[in-house]
Amino acid sequence: MKYIFDIGKRDVMFASSDIGWVVGHNFIIYAPLVMGGTSVMYEGKPVGTPNAGVVWRMIEDYKIKALFIAPTGVRAIKKDDIEGEYLK
Repeated sequence: MKYIFDIGKRDVMFASSDIGWVVGHNFIIYAPLVMGGTSVMYEGKPVGTPNAGVVWRMIEDYKIKALFIAPTGVRAIKKDDIEGEYLK
């Protein structure tokens, strides 16, 4: 975690993955906590709950230092927010 995501004590990470998958529970639960960091958990999808800006809002609100998101999630956000209005 230190060499890949630069996560350490008191750092916050958000992994947009299914907690039931190997990658999900490793990056959401174990990895940040083993390093002394915090993991943000969010139930929902990156679009439509409530909008495509939810990921960016969480990054700002919780001071998230590292983000792990699948390319599918990025494409879903881009599809709903083509101009990047929610990123502003």
